[in-house]
Amino acid sequence: MLGSAWAHGAALPAADSRQIAPFPYGTHVYREPSLPLEQLRADFPLLKRLGFTMIKIQESWNYDEAKEGEINLSRVAQVVADAKQNNLLVYFGITMEQAPAWLWRKYPDAAMRYENNQPVIDPTQYLLPNDGKPGPCWHHPGAREAAIRFIEAVGREIGQYDNILVWNVWQEIGFGFDANVSRVCFCPHTLAAFRVWLRSKYGDLSYLNRIWRTAYAEWDEVDPPRVFLKVPSFLDWRYFMDNVYLADALRWKAEAFRRSDTGQRKILAHTPTPHYGSSADWRWARAGLDIYGSSAYPAWGEYQDPAGTGENRLQTSPAPYQQVLDNALKWDYVRSASIHGEFWTAELQGGRAGGGVMPGRVPDAGDIRRWVLGALAGGARGICFWNHRSEIFWDEAYGFGLLELEGDRTERAEEAGRIARSIDAKAADLLGHGSCPLAKTGILLDEETWNFIIASGDTLRSHFITHLRGIHRGLWQEAIPVDFLDSTELATRGGQYKALILPLPMYMSDELMRGVSSYVQNGGTLISGPFPGRFSHYGFASPGELPRASCLLFGVEHKGVITLSDRAAHPSQNSLKPKEAQPLKLIGVDELSGMDVEPSLYLHYLTLTTAKAVLQQGGEIVGARNGFGKGRAWLIGTLWGDSIGNGGETNQKLMVTILKEAGVEPERAGHLIKRRRELHNRAAWFLFNPMREVVEETVALENFKSAEDLLGSALTVANGSVHVRVEPLDFCCLLLS
Repeated sequence: MLGSAWAHGAALPAADSRQIAPFPYGTHVYREPSLPLEQLRADFPLLKRLGFTMIKIQESWNYDEAKEGEINLSRVAQVVADAKQNNLLVYFGITMEQAPAWLWRKYPDAAMRYENNQPVIDPTQYLLPNDGKPGPCWHHPGAREAAIRFIEAVGREIGQYDNILVWNVWQEIGFGFDANVSRVCFCPHTLAAFRVWLRSKYGDLSYLNRIWRTAYAEWDEVDPPRVFLKVPSFLDWRYFMDNVYLADALRWKAEAFRRSDTGQRKILAHTPTPHYGSSADWRWARAGLDIYGSSAYPAWGEYQDPAGTGENRLQTSPAPYQQVLDNALKWDYVRSASIHGEFWTAELQGGRAGGGVMPGRVPDAGDIRRWVLGALAGGARGICFWNHRSEIFWDEAYGFGLLELEGDRTERAEEAGRIARSIDAKAADLLGHGSCPLAKTGILLDEETWNFIIASGDTLRSHFITHLRGIHRGLWQEAIPVDFLDSTELATRGGQYKALILPLPMYMSDELMRGVSSYVQNGGTLISGPFPGRFSHYGFASPGELPRASCLLFGVEHKGVITLSDRAAHPSQNSLKPKEAQPLKLIGVDELSGMDVEPSLYLHYLTLTTAKAVLQQGGEIVGARNGFGKGRAWLIGTLWGDSIGNGGETNQKLMVTILKEAGVEPERAGHLIKRRRELHNRAAWFLFNPMREVVEETVALENFKSAEDLLGSALTVANGSVHVRVEPLDFCCLLLS
């Protein structure tokens, strides 16, 4: 039986909930089809004993309003009330894309549509595989109005419970996992909204025609590309769907909760993973949200080695290290996109991934520790596992749980609980509110450049993402912290960074060119990939193959371009070549003397004007460094990040050399990579051992007087230093004051 106060939900300010758990640490427990409520009720005391402070609920619209206007929230209210009885806070998410059957019957024109006018709809209502995505088109007025009514009912009724901590308005933002849904939505409602947006951007049709180089006579003739994507309208169309449509849906969902929730709890949404190369995450994080987040399933695709053990996996498998790297990139990306760095690890793998008919490897305690401490090192201010027990349904059955369907103990659950208790006892406020210091190096993203690259085909897109990830990997391995910066922030925040990396700026608007030129003019160091501005705004060619502004900034003129196949870069892989043929190398000169850089995809040949040569190939110049104003602009005429992690150690050193010249130094403690969180006069230092053997180091405490290990290892502080021992591919966390 419920206590009367919690059966009706005494409304208290949201601040009270936040004070209870300055660092939210929880696990998902409920979505339909769900475990029996009786089992959840029995599990909540267990979760509390483990050390969790929070549970997560995912509630689906179609279950709670099976008939129009008859909203029944009794089951989920029972879960919230039971959580309250166990002093557990609730992270409450809604899944609106799982629309009820009556909505489709009432509004058959509410479905999203492909470019061939076929509806995108699956009426089966199950949560797999995409939580109902893409769902209705939210430009349909009837569908949106019905969804708002439902959200407001949830906010009023469930918001009465004072253990609600946060509302999640979109779990894994996007149109779904089916690649075809990148072609949506061509329904009349979205096309009308697109034209309204175009009017606000261009003002009048004649100006749009001049920019796109089209000849529309009426606004209602304007249509997105449906077959051939390499046209100016695609850049606006994809920007609209990925940045405007999705951000708008986040905003009205958030506003519906703010109108109806008297406690004014914070609003969260999270992406399935950052959209590497894109900066759409920046628009989503600012669409009425207080907290941004991402899912993380680090071991997805790793299968159990029948002959392997946890110990030899650390010695022989690339997986543990790669998972730390992948997570580091994810958290740097999401933290950079979020408002004031406030982000959560909104879903963290708890058991095998995947489950069902293709079960993956079951993570051990070491995996859980690496994943959690890695997220904390990246700046996460909340962590929620997916989920407390293994899933029960089809493709995900027997997977993802910290606990199995039966039993009260696993080593991974015990380790998750041990970390929870340590955070709560020693560092909840520091980790719940502390920030990562601003990095000195930024990777610059531009959404128009991204849309140009994806329209240009899978080969370029794949190389661009590999190059971007390789740059990040190299910086991580060299212990150089990095932020990501959206080009819209360049004027206001770019000057905070000593160096900015522009991975592949072959498409540049005039505004972006002016922005990076101003950044260098004022003293910054710019490291650019090949062809900066070779294609001007909307994909048109530049006379001379580089715009004048680019030639001035980099002190070069364009001479030529070669596209490399993988076999051209690595001829030993080509059976038609002599076996003694050597892989292609770029030779460093001047400040890069002694380096031999591995090229990928392109060679951009340059003629010097005011710059100095820094890379050559066969007598041709493929890299230059130019003084411009108070700063320096480096042009590297290939995708140097592609090979980092696959033998491209020199490519990694290239970045270190340039960054050192810009005043950027690694943050290490001997062999250990250091990442920091800070709050007032306290700090958490996360020390990662990238080696396959134990590393012991004496770490200087700088201005701090005392240190303790987050997880309880004994430490001796003497002469302003502390001695640490870190296991292979593992973290330790020092709490300093």
